[in-house]
Amino acid sequence: MVIATDRMRMQQPDEKQHAASAASGDDEALPQAWRRLLAAPRPTATDEPGVLGFFLEVMPEENAPFARLDVAPVLLGVVEHGRYARPVPLDSRHLAQSPLQPHEQRLAATMLGLPQNVRKGRSYARMGGHVGDTLLAEILDTAPCFLGGLAGLRLSRGKSHQLNWHWKMEPDGSQRLLPVLPHSQRLLRIDCLWYLDVERATVGRFDAVGEETHWLDLPPLKHEHGRRLRSRLSGSRLATRVPPPQVFGEVRRSELAPKPILILHALTRHARLAAGTPPLGYARLAFDYAGERLPGRGGEPLVRRVRNGQLVEINRRRAEELTAMEQLERAGLTPGVDTEGLPWDVAETLPDDAWLFPGTGYAGALEVNTPARWLALRPKLEAENFHVEYAPSFPFEVLEGPVQWYGHAVEDADDHAFDLEIGIELDGQRHNLLPAVAQALAEHQLNLSPAPNEPEDAVWYAPVDARRRVPVRLKELRGLLAPLAEYLEKPRKKLHLPRVQAGRLEELAAAMPGGSQLEAAEPLLGFAARLRDAAERASDAVPEGLTVEMRPYQREGLRWLNALAEAGVGGVLADDMGLGKTLQLITHLLSLKQGGALSQPALIVVPTSLIPNWQSEIARFAPMLQVLTLHGPQRAEEFDQLGAQDIVLTSYALLPRDVVALRQQPFALIVLDEAQQVKNPRTQARRALLSLRTPRYVCLTGTPLENHLGELWSQVDLAVPGLLGDESAFRRFYRVPIEKQHDEECQQRLNLRISPFILRRTKSQVAKELPPKTEITRRVVLEGRQRELYEGLRLSLAEELREVIAERGISHSGIVVLDALLKLRQVCCDPRLVKLEAARGVHESAKFELLMDMLPALLDEGRKVLLFSQFTGMLKLIAAELDRRRIRYVTLTGDTRDRAEPVQRFQNGDVPLFLLSLKAGGVGLNLTAADTVIHYDPWWNPAAEAQASDRAHRIGQDKPVFVFRLITSGTVEERIEELKERKAELAAAVLEGGGSRQKLSFDEGDLDALLAPG
Repeated sequence: MVIATDRMRMQQPDEKQHAASAASGDDEALPQAWRRLLAAPRPTATDEPGVLGFFLEVMPEENAPFARLDVAPVLLGVVEHGRYARPVPLDSRHLAQSPLQPHEQRLAATMLGLPQNVRKGRSYARMGGHVGDTLLAEILDTAPCFLGGLAGLRLSRGKSHQLNWHWKMEPDGSQRLLPVLPHSQRLLRIDCLWYLDVERATVGRFDAVGEETHWLDLPPLKHEHGRRLRSRLSGSRLATRVPPPQVFGEVRRSELAPKPILILHALTRHARLAAGTPPLGYARLAFDYAGERLPGRGGEPLVRRVRNGQLVEINRRRAEELTAMEQLERAGLTPGVDTEGLPWDVAETLPDDAWLFPGTGYAGALEVNTPARWLALRPKLEAENFHVEYAPSFPFEVLEGPVQWYGHAVEDADDHAFDLEIGIELDGQRHNLLPAVAQALAEHQLNLSPAPNEPEDAVWYAPVDARRRVPVRLKELRGLLAPLAEYLEKPRKKLHLPRVQAGRLEELAAAMPGGSQLEAAEPLLGFAARLRDAAERASDAVPEGLTVEMRPYQREGLRWLNALAEAGVGGVLADDMGLGKTLQLITHLLSLKQGGALSQPALIVVPTSLIPNWQSEIARFAPMLQVLTLHGPQRAEEFDQLGAQDIVLTSYALLPRDVVALRQQPFALIVLDEAQQVKNPRTQARRALLSLRTPRYVCLTGTPLENHLGELWSQVDLAVPGLLGDESAFRRFYRVPIEKQHDEECQQRLNLRISPFILRRTKSQVAKELPPKTEITRRVVLEGRQRELYEGLRLSLAEELREVIAERGISHSGIVVLDALLKLRQVCCDPRLVKLEAARGVHESAKFELLMDMLPALLDEGRKVLLFSQFTGMLKLIAAELDRRRIRYVTLTGDTRDRAEPVQRFQNGDVPLFLLSLKAGGVGLNLTAADTVIHYDPWWNPAAEAQASDRAHRIGQDKPVFVFRLITSGTVEERIEELKERKAELAAAVLEGGGSRQKLSFDEGDLDALLAPG
């Protein structure tokens, strides 16, 4: 059943076909081809009308006076108004299917039967021979012809013209026989000679015999044969067709020296030149023989030229030409064919006589042959007698002539700055050169220091626009740039300088070349003069309320600080240690307050260890000044009182923590004591300082320069932002030239920059104003674990002493009392001296750190220092640190056997530092080489302390002596000082009898004062 069903299904199409046949009346189905024959023809779309046309192209023949003609047949559509459109190229394979008339197909087939050259999608045939003449005439007569394409001229056939001939003189005196043509016509060579007249849009034939076509193949007529041909022509059959050639007299021989000419070119398009990269610069060499330019490569040794109707023969000097080529090689150039790093496909693109800079690697020459580098080579080549020219492809053109400089500064009052231009005037238009200078410096195409053996008249080619360059003398340019060097480190569109830099305009005005001037408003141009006037005009009057008398140099420092305030700028007070920087600053603040200029508080930032020192000195010198000290965990409670103060005192350690609160309060000025603490511009404290609101900073430091000039930059940049440029520019234009190259001119320029803003007096400079002995107390605060150790010992020892005194009485408790006080004093000096379990692991020592800050600064100033301590263990700790820092010293203690040797070394200047113990060095020594004495720990006996100081301050001393006492605030050391001042009987000694430990010379009240909490 299934098979039968399938068979029925298979038979269904035949049944339908049979039914269709029956319907048509046919007994059997016919093949499709016959059915198509019987069917009615289908209607066909009428083909668009089309005609045969021809596109003609003129193909110049190299080194020939004629051109060839190529023709391509096309099918042209005809649109309204009989215009032609939509050209379709024809080829021999599809020609039969084209809708062309039989005569058009024949003409197209004839054209396509010639040898073809396919380009632009068309098949072109070269017209030549008798067939070419016939075909060209026919297509011009019967079909539309266009020059190049439909957008070109539509050509028609022109009338035949008579062909005439003339002699064309070549540069070497030879002559060529050529047809005479109007300027609008071009000569076409098919078999006969034709012309193309572009003005009339015609192509026509010259009337001439066939042989005249071949006259175009004749070689040039040389001078030697001219006279003979002239005589032969006169009687020949060609006399009416060929004019007589020109005949020269005797050849004049010329001996000339060649002038090398280097023509700069640039390859702008090549697959290897990526978009946005500079073109590939190269040069071609030629030689000029008195106006006659000859190629650098090839050519005949004898060259003839026609000059003023006379034939001149030039004998080329090959040896001199070779010397010029060797000069190019010494300048770093190589012939293109020998250039390393030049890819072969680029080398093939360049002319054979190209010269280039070699590169490294496969394509390194593409990177080094920039037009700018070629331009920079010009001065060197011109110094070697080369003449440099620029081809149209080269992107630069050099303008010759005198240079007129100008300078222009415009103040930006809103930004406390000014904009500066320095440039040249050209054709009445100004061109600011500073952006181009900065770019050239960044790319090392320009250097602010002369190169070795640089000629006096060396130039730099300054760009005035994308193509033109003007040579400017490097000596003049460097003179103008010297005042601005550090600001040209990075390319920028304009120079925007801080107002404090207006002093540089005086230098710039002085450096302007003759006939040029610097234009600037008086507030800018007179800035430096006003600073000097302010310094002279400022008052040095000591304000009321100052409790001490100022020395003359200190009053001069007060005048300088007042002048800075009047000018609204900051500065660096860098006097030697001990000359009273703190006093001068406090007096300046007092002057500001009395003058009504301290409407906002002054913020003074100091090392933590110096806070007590500042507190005591402000209270001592100017008690009328209101001071708020931000110190301790409860300081946040006092933030709301900031605005009511004259002075806010804080530390570098706390400043970053409190910066948010401090930002809310504007300050009249910010003072930085020991400003070298923030010499690193990347510290948190420095960043916090720069975020505060203040018009100016004043830095106090005894060591503006410890290791290198970068530290000077750091402090000056903080006090006078922008004065010395950024850090990297300062390093390049000042540090390196001064420190490594010992550039005195650069040093003078730096001194000139900073002189209005930095005041430094050394001890030797003001020695005549100093008393024989200056005593200075430096206080320091115990912090952290050292403070915890001290307080713990103080409490436990106080309890222990009360029990002993209650049992024995104070007069019989001397040993116990003094031992307790000794432990507390040792904690103040350094916890490592204390032989207790509680002191182990406590490494902080505020006084030790203060000493190690002071000593390098004092020694850098050239001081000769005596350092006293009654603890020999302390001297050993100090000696160990000095060894680690490689600071030279000698020591004298009770263990020293040869006392004369260290004394002699110190006195002779072999070492600058002498460590002495109380017992060994306090008496019997004459150390007049010393000018500084440091008492590391206070002595019970002030007379003995004075006697130790007198080791330096005694007969034979010819220098003022500074005596420093290091005291820890809020400790037994400070209580000892107060006790000595309060009790007259302790002026000679705390111990009765000068050393007995059995009977104390103070009572329980004194002991309570010594053990009082800080």
